Amino acid sequence: MRYSKLKNINFSKLIKISDTPHSISLGFAIGVFSAFTPLIGLHIVIAIFFSWLVNANYLSSVVGTFVGTPITYPFMWISSILIGNMFILVDEFNKDLFENISFYSWDFFLLIKPFIWSFIIGSTVLGLISSFLSYFLLKKLVILYRKKKLRIKKVIK
Repeated sequence: MRYSKLKNINFSKLIKISDTPHSISLGFAIGVFSAFTPLIGLHIVIAIFFSWLVNANYLSSVVGTFVGTPITYPFMWISSILIGNMFILVDEFNKDLFENISFYSWDFFLLIKPFIWSFIIGSTVLGLISSFLSYFLLKKLVILYRKKKLRIKKVIK
C-alpha cells in the first residue's frame, strides 16, 4: 500500500462503520495492541487474525495498527523496554545507549537484544493498557455519534 493511499484514510470514518459499537471498538483495540508488539511488519496480520478469532471488525483492527507510526515507534519501544525492565531487571541497561543510534537501523536491534524479554513484557503491558483505554473511548464515541445521528433524523422527520 502506497503512502498516498494511507494518507487518504480518514479516521472519522471509523465511527461510521456499520457494525456494532462493540465489534468496532474491539477490532480497534486489537489493532492498538498489535501495534505495540515488537513483531515489526506483522502488525496488520496479527490484528486481522485476532479479529477473526473473536469476531471483531477487521477494518477497525487495521486502523488501530496505525497507532504505530515511524514517529511513535521510538517512544513505544523505549517505554516498553523501560517498563519491562521494572519486571525483569537488566543490569546493562543504560538510557544513554540509545542517544546516538538510529531507531531504524540494524544496530538498534542488535542493541536491544539483551533487553528482548523486557521489551516483550513491557510492550505487552503497554499494549494491554492502551487497547483497554482505546476500546472504551472508541465505543463511547461510536455510541455518541449514533445517538446524535438518530436525533438529527428525528428532527428532520
